[in-house]
Amino acid sequence: MTLKEKLEDLNNMILKGEILESMDKYYHQDCVVIEKNDVVATSLQKAKARESDLFEGIEEWLKAEIVSTAVGEDVTMTEWHYEYKHKNLGHKKFDQVAVQYWKDGKIVRDRFYALY
Repeated sequence: MTLKEKLEDLNNMILKGEILESMDKYYHQDCVVIEKNDVVATSLQKAKARESDLFEGIEEWLKAEIVSTAVGEDVTMTEWHYEYKHKNLGHKKFDQVAVQYWKDGKIVRDRFYALY
């Protein structure tokens, strides 16, 4: 499977709500997740726990759209548009770019850039 095919599969899983499953399939056990300029998770287990915490508070999922994608040498990027209602965060509507760095077929670093 090419890197482009992996990105397409990863994104399709996310669109279907299979976020934790996509992480099991594509993230390295020792992955690092960065949001803004902060490291927010230093393992697959911590990254999944962080996602689970966020999704527990979602009351209504309104939209997830892929705006664009790019594939380079061991790096992929997806520009997303999201909208949802969260019990603690309120109505969230934002654009985000996810940049994944790959090694041996797994994501070893995932960095998120968002406009809120």
